[in-house]
Amino acid sequence: MASNGRTPRSSIGAPGFPLIGSLVVVGLLLLYGASFPSGNPLWVFPVLLAFFVLGVVWFGRLVVEVFNSEGRPGVKRNLLRWAAPAIVGILVFALAALGPGRFRFSLSEESFEKVARSAVAGSADWRMGATTLGLFEISWAERHEGTVRFALAGGGDGIYTHGFIWSPRGEPPLPEAKEYQPEVEHYYGPWYLWSANF
Repeated sequence: MASNGRTPRSSIGAPGFPLIGSLVVVGLLLLYGASFPSGNPLWVFPVLLAFFVLGVVWFGRLVVEVFNSEGRPGVKRNLLRWAAPAIVGILVFALAALGPGRFRFSLSEESFEKVARSAVAGSADWRMGATTLGLFEISWAERHEGTVRFALAGGGDGIYTHGFIWSPRGEPPLPEAKEYQPEVEHYYGPWYLWSANF
């Protein structure tokens, strides 16, 4: 019989840094993917699958330990390590439900609005190429009839582009032909979300 404080040979042992650390990293990637407006990027799906697989591994190990008489004392002794994956999962889904996209945009809104106002005013330093505004990378931006449309880099699935439109006068007019009109929805204040399929 194993001495006190040591895991019995027939016991799997509590989750360690590889499992818990992997869940934290995968969870952060899921939150990052959820922070894109107008939908998640395609790479979120394999990451979500990885999160699910890691959860199944943890749950399977827990079941084996609980039904193993020699492993049960180890579960009680290392309760925090056994609970850590469940805590990470609950935190990830709770934060995702709160809408990380709105939080990320609120931290970036001032940068977007400064550029939009500068563009509409006809400033000489107005740029339409790739840049970073706040916490978002922008592929391009264009002004049209008192509005400015920003296309986000990343976060798309290669089939559509999407981003924000600053339109302080209400629903924005878009330069596209009627049959190719992108989808536009109000986000909040002077901001709209747009997406266009190709």
